[in-house]
Amino acid sequence: MAKLKTTVFIVVLFHFVLDVYGLSSDDTCIERLDNLEKLLANLNEKLENHQAEKTKDDAMFKDIQDENSYLKRRMKSLEEIVLTSSRRTEKLEARIADLESSNWFLKSIMTSANTNFRFNKKYSSTLFGNFKTDDLRKENKTTNPPTTHGNEKMIQIQTASVKRKISQLEKNQSASKEKRLLTGIQSTPTPFPGGAAFSAYVSVSQTDISKDFTIHFDTILTNIGNHYNKHSGTFMAPQHGVYVFTWNLYCHAEGYIYSQLVVNSNVVGTMFTSAQGASNIRSPTGIVVVEVNQGDVVFVRTHPTNGHVGNLYSYTDYRSSFNGWKLY
Repeated sequence: MAKLKTTVFIVVLFHFVLDVYGLSSDDTCIERLDNLEKLLANLNEKLENHQAEKTKDDAMFKDIQDENSYLKRRMKSLEEIVLTSSRRTEKLEARIADLESSNWFLKSIMTSANTNFRFNKKYSSTLFGNFKTDDLRKENKTTNPPTTHGNEKMIQIQTASVKRKISQLEKNQSASKEKRLLTGIQSTPTPFPGGAAFSAYVSVSQTDISKDFTIHFDTILTNIGNHYNKHSGTFMAPQHGVYVFTWNLYCHAEGYIYSQLVVNSNVVGTMFTSAQGASNIRSPTGIVVVEVNQGDVVFVRTHPTNGHVGNLYSYTDYRSSFNGWKLY
């Protein structure tokens, strides 16, 4: 009896354990496997969707990068176009100023020539009128002899004086005509024919500068031919030839400046002004001998990409300057 009770207890306990751990039915195990397979399928689907979205994001990011690169190239091209247009405008303004100056000079010469012509014409008419008057007096003298010897002598003196004046006037007119034929309209010699030279410096003690900054040397000491423009800081070559250009820039202690000498858009000279490790200002001098064409624009600028430390300095005892002249 005891053995029977023990066996029944073990069987009941076995079924209880099977019920507790879900191992009492094959259907339950299959159902769980199905659920796990569905869960794995969902996870795979989500992973594929995530990879597809990531691929789209990568493609979109690449498109944005390409567009950004294109916009940067386009902006750089537009900046170069604007810079070229600005320099062309400066060239045209300088050319217009030269033409206006030449026009004023020609007008003044024509006005002076017209005035001299009217004066000479009036003076000639007066002299010839006096000469005719003397001829009439001579005729009267022949018809009616003078009563006194003094009147006859006076008429002879006046006639000789008129003849001398006419002779002098004819000589002056001949010399003036010959001079016009030799020299053209301009009657005064040019002090520096075809010459070009300038020297200018920065008048303010401290100038805030930035990258690709055209330095304006605003105070002119020499400007033969008026080819340097202090407002734009540029020199326009009046003729093709070989020119010499020099420039020097001052920076303060622990500062430095990269500068360039530019012809149109071509860098023909560079200079590094550095006062690092110094206790006061420093300045080197750059010199360039270069062949330029008529109408080329020459100027000094800071480096377009390299940075700088401090500002540009110029004072009564040390001048940041720009100079140039035509060698031949």
